[in-house]
Amino acid sequence: MMAGARPRLLMLLLLLTIPVRLWAAEPVVRAQIVTPGSYVPGQQIMIQVDVLAPNFFLSPPQFPLFDLPNAIVTLSDARAQNLTEKIDGETYAGIRRNYLVTAQVAGSFVLPPAEITFNYAAVPGQSTTGSATLPPLTFTVAPAEGAAAGSAAATGIEVAQALDQDPATLKAGDMLVRTITVSAHGLQAMMIPAPTFTAPEGVRIYRHDPKLSDDSSDGLSLGKRVDKVTYGFNKPGTYALPAVEVSWYDPIAKKNDVATAPVVTAVVAESAAFQPAIAPPVQAERRGVALGDWAPYALLGAGLLVIMVLAGWLAARLWPGFVAWRTARRNEREHSEAAFFGRFERACRQGDPLSAYSALDVWSRRAGIAPVAAWLQDAGDWPAQQEFKRFQKATFAPGQGGSAPDLRALQAAIARVRAAWLKRKPPRTARLPALPELNP
Repeated sequence: MMAGARPRLLMLLLLLTIPVRLWAAEPVVRAQIVTPGSYVPGQQIMIQVDVLAPNFFLSPPQFPLFDLPNAIVTLSDARAQNLTEKIDGETYAGIRRNYLVTAQVAGSFVLPPAEITFNYAAVPGQSTTGSATLPPLTFTVAPAEGAAAGSAAATGIEVAQALDQDPATLKAGDMLVRTITVSAHGLQAMMIPAPTFTAPEGVRIYRHDPKLSDDSSDGLSLGKRVDKVTYGFNKPGTYALPAVEVSWYDPIAKKNDVATAPVVTAVVAESAAFQPAIAPPVQAERRGVALGDWAPYALLGAGLLVIMVLAGWLAARLWPGFVAWRTARRNEREHSEAAFFGRFERACRQGDPLSAYSALDVWSRRAGIAPVAAWLQDAGDWPAQQEFKRFQKATFAPGQGGSAPDLRALQAAIARVRAAWLKRKPPRTARLPALPELNP
């Protein structure tokens, strides 16, 4: 009896062992930084996250976007990578995704305990709801050594230039469209510094709204910013349209660099003007009227001609100075802090989140308070900080189930903090240049 019971007992213990092992096998999550070297503010850092589950997945893991103070967090557009791995003799299926983190200030950062949910086959033929929590991965961002003010941290920036026609064959009254495309590796489009466009005296310049796009399918972001400007030429001459420069900082080489679109030389010829027909010679006598009868009218006409010539001479001398004064005043208005904030408010009213973020970033740089998150934190306006975080999350969480960003709420929050900031800011007296003297 004892001899027959022993094999049955061993078999029972063996059967009980199998489900215990299946039940004991738990999902695993790992995170590591794959961007080499040290990190500086504005640099994009790639964090690789692997989620592994026993047997196989029955639904794809839901990688959430999480809040990280003073940083922008997005998911890479790159396709998820499938993995297979043996852990303690068990076969695990895995899925790998990459987070892109851009710290806006120097400091220490720790990944929050964000939860990744999924379904998997803990026991073949049965669906089990699983979850995994991001480990508290820590990384440090140090101030950029010798980085130029206003420069962006990127692994590479190129500037391309295109013109809609040959600038050497222009005529007075023509328009020339100049397109500048900035491609930034490891930098989102909204963080590319806005190029500066100027024009020589006698040339009008019209700026178009920029177009922004991002692609992270190959890993780090490839941001593109396309700016168009139109130049108008009123009179003939040779004009040098200044080069367009974009400054950036290479965090790997630890040096500043500049990407440049070259100077454009525009040659403007005289346009064909209407030429009046040659008047017939004046007859000495017409219908019995003597030439002397016209003398008073001739003197009056000569006097009027002299006055017109003097008026034209004075206008020619004073007009360039007036145009320069008016242009300086217009440029001061267009490049004022209030004008840049107005562009942000327009973008909010138009309902374009990326344009609103870009305009807010440009305004913050112009106002000297960038980054916005740190400025809001210094202001101590907690509702505005939360509204800005909600805007970031809603704008940069495509496909994550987040609601559309509330741009009107963001505009009201930023405007409230700006109003308080302007009251504290010391006044600055701006003085427009006076008209030049007649004979300098």
